[in-house]
Amino acid sequence: MMKHKILSIMGAGLLLLTLGACREQSDTLVSYGHQDQLSFGEAETSYAGKFKVLWNGLNQHYALWDYERDHGLDWDAVYDKYLPQFEALDQQKEVTDDQLKKLATEVISPLHDGHMVVQLKNHKTGKFVAISPSGERNLQRPEFVAVRNTPPTLKYYANKANGEIELDEDGTPIYLEYSTASDDLLEKFTDTEKSGQQWINDSIAALERLTTPTAEEVDMLKVLKELDKQLEEVVDSRDGIALYNELANRYAYLNIPGFDPIDENFYDNGMKISFALLKGNIAYLYFSDFCLSYYLNEEYTKEGFPNASAATLAYIKKMEEVWNAWFNTIQELHKTGKLGGVIVDVRNNGGGSMYDFNYVIGSLIPSGGFEIGKARYKRGTGRLDYSPLMPSYFPTMNEEHAIITEPIVVLANSSSVSMAEITSLSTKYIDNATLVGKRTWGGLCGLIGNEYFSFNYTGHIGEEGKTPVYVYLPLVAQFNREGQLLEGVGVTPDIEVDLDIKQLRSTGKDTQLDRALQLIRNGK
Repeated sequence: MMKHKILSIMGAGLLLLTLGACREQSDTLVSYGHQDQLSFGEAETSYAGKFKVLWNGLNQHYALWDYERDHGLDWDAVYDKYLPQFEALDQQKEVTDDQLKKLATEVISPLHDGHMVVQLKNHKTGKFVAISPSGERNLQRPEFVAVRNTPPTLKYYANKANGEIELDEDGTPIYLEYSTASDDLLEKFTDTEKSGQQWINDSIAALERLTTPTAEEVDMLKVLKELDKQLEEVVDSRDGIALYNELANRYAYLNIPGFDPIDENFYDNGMKISFALLKGNIAYLYFSDFCLSYYLNEEYTKEGFPNASAATLAYIKKMEEVWNAWFNTIQELHKTGKLGGVIVDVRNNGGGSMYDFNYVIGSLIPSGGFEIGKARYKRGTGRLDYSPLMPSYFPTMNEEHAIITEPIVVLANSSSVSMAEITSLSTKYIDNATLVGKRTWGGLCGLIGNEYFSFNYTGHIGEEGKTPVYVYLPLVAQFNREGQLLEGVGVTPDIEVDLDIKQLRSTGKDTQLDRALQLIRNGK
């Protein structure tokens, strides 16, 4: 996600007037896009000041006020009701994080934007509290709670005995999988046979067997045991890659196999991707995030992985190989009339770059862009100052490719968010495509960094982890072709199927994937 600061020059008097006004709309665009003392000064030491920044910032920059009005929300009444309660907090000697979060949640929870996260700094504890209206809303859905920590797996289908994957000429299942997710990169070092971790364990065992070790060998045993303990802490840490890299650099002199620094850009741009050719020549693709462009487009690669090392480029190449296998298999089988169908799995996918549409659905349909629906932008400081509705196009592949006429199934669930939902929505307007699974998260409105804040009347409010108020805010209101907003609702599948969590966890058998296969194989 791009986070560029924009410097804007505004009259201090006008800014103060806007901040001090009681529910008065100003025709001045307030400088909430970066850490401006005039905008955030009062909020540094006052709970009422935080509320005013939050209320005024959303009043000017939120993209869905008519939608919220139609759902019964009176934003002016919110100001009248909650400002006194935040002022009351200012009179308290102590305010706990839970108190602040509870009150802020009451203010924010009615809003429907599926991406919004509000972060407030409790100046009395020095800690930040975060509120996600859509997160709270989805926690009320039983299927969301069940699947949010259960990503799709092909473990059952990759088992040769189950006969669900096509075999190549050598009798090997046609199945490729690779991951650059930060946790998985760490596991490559710690969990695989003949890994660096195994080398450390073997070396420790060998040194402990020595009956008369030299002084150097005694020192080496001590060093390796200390490193082994430190690596255990790395795996359990939220800052795993950073700590791992620190150790890799510190112990580089040991020349441990595979113990090389990992590019920290994989924190933001890491993902998992799987391709399998299932029985009946059904090409299956799963990917955990819409970060494909960082692996398949040279310009995006340079942006996402600046100064990439040889190891980083090798990871990128392996990811590219998995997508190429999926795409090339589809193209070749279609041209020979042997393609059974295509499954795109966006379950538990948290979204990402809109350009990735080009490499997924956009690689199966005609070039020239695909109209998902209509969109509008914030074009003034007034609460309802929006642009006219405009066609909303997503990129499709310009390079020569076959148009797939065989059945296409998109698998989605309640943890499919943002671009995963745009992909799900596309099935509604492609004749040979079907959406299978459960209703999606409910966050289709797009976001972008603050580089457009000064002329688009929207952008994130404040800076995450810096300003006393921060709001992760949508850039655009996204409608479907029928003119409906689906925020807080999500995309409803054509065929609704529950996931048998117990069966998936015990055997790997996937009831939603099975239904997609049934649809393609039997036509119903």
